[in-house]
Amino acid sequence: MTGTAGSASLVRQVPSFAPLLLATLLAKSGATMVGLAMGFVAYDQTASAFAVAIVVSSFGIAFALSSLIAGHVLERVGLRTMLVGALASQIAGALALASVTSTEGTDVTWLTVCGLGSGLASAFIYLGSQMLIHGLAPDEHLERAVSLDAAASSLSRIAGPALGGFLLAQIGIPPVFLIAAVGYVPLGIVVAFVAAPVVARGDAGHRPNLREAARFFRRLPLLRWALITAALAETLALPLVIMLPAVTASLNRDSADRLGILVACVAVGSVGQVVILTRLRARLDARWIVAVAYGAAGAVLLGLAVGGDVFVAGALLVAFGLSVSIGRTLVMTCVHVGSPDSHRHHVLSLYLFVTAAATPIGALIWGAAADLVGIDATIAGSGLVLVFGILLTFVAIVRGHADVPAAVAPRAVSASPPASTTAARVAVPAAD
Repeated sequence: MTGTAGSASLVRQVPSFAPLLLATLLAKSGATMVGLAMGFVAYDQTASAFAVAIVVSSFGIAFALSSLIAGHVLERVGLRTMLVGALASQIAGALALASVTSTEGTDVTWLTVCGLGSGLASAFIYLGSQMLIHGLAPDEHLERAVSLDAAASSLSRIAGPALGGFLLAQIGIPPVFLIAAVGYVPLGIVVAFVAAPVVARGDAGHRPNLREAARFFRRLPLLRWALITAALAETLALPLVIMLPAVTASLNRDSADRLGILVACVAVGSVGQVVILTRLRARLDARWIVAVAYGAAGAVLLGLAVGGDVFVAGALLVAFGLSVSIGRTLVMTCVHVGSPDSHRHHVLSLYLFVTAAATPIGALIWGAAADLVGIDATIAGSGLVLVFGILLTFVAIVRGHADVPAAVAPRAVSASPPASTTAARVAVPAAD
């Protein structure tokens, strides 16, 4: 009830937030749909999980490296120019993939090159959209806006491949890339109308830099916890979604329609996370919720390794989608809340770099291990390591429970956070 009222109040105060959220959902769904189609083409041509990992990692590596310069680009060219330019390049890349695949001239090299270009632009879009939200949402609804955007991002990251798998089976590969290109257009239109030329702020005569932002991760426990937890989960759990072509084949279901069904199961699990998260946050601090969520994701990986039936796998993937969406939403929200206004774009850049680099590294590890020992053993190993890491996190939480940061205390993600919460978000020690 609280979450619904908060969302309605946010939309009333910021009418442009609803179209921005919807357009972002469409654009990110198109991006993840492209990623699934590229992975499907790579696996179809090579029958190698490592080839899929290479193609996917090309996007992730470029995304991670580009995130390091995204804050500097925003300061120099402005928010609107950066976003519109990056969206235009994504549209061009998707159209190029549609053209190449329609002539059967694509191969792993082509897919890798396109993945690099897409990852480069995606980092600009991601950072720009986060800064745009901070420019639009008032302080009393900032946390709600961040939470909704993170939920939409989690949903698009999973719902996009679900739709892509269905479309691959029904209409083929080139039309999927065409549809993805169209998905970027609404966000470009919204950005052109609502984005200010420059959103990044700093002290007069002083331009923030990455070195100063790195100090916040070292000095603030909330940011340090968020970075370590997200990197662990992105390395060990998130490769499951992008490696689903190989997982589907291990279930003797290697067609695109079965792939789409299994990815859709993950999407179903992510739908209820906003309601569940609101109720959990009324009682527990964020660190406990994140630990339980990612611990459950590790247990699901173990279940997928021992279960050989597609229906059992589907049920487990529903639980996986729910747990991972809760964890990713809360961790990202904590990063926003803990970041100082003057350095937020650089703090997000560094966080984005670490987490974006973790997924391709994890995918490469998964792909190489799967070719050596099989995908089931790889999933089981990742699940065991993730559960063990979460147990260590529980120990750290218990030892430091007396000193819980305000940003992760119960009810931090509410419709109208108290004035003290907002003040704590802004009053962060300045860099040395």
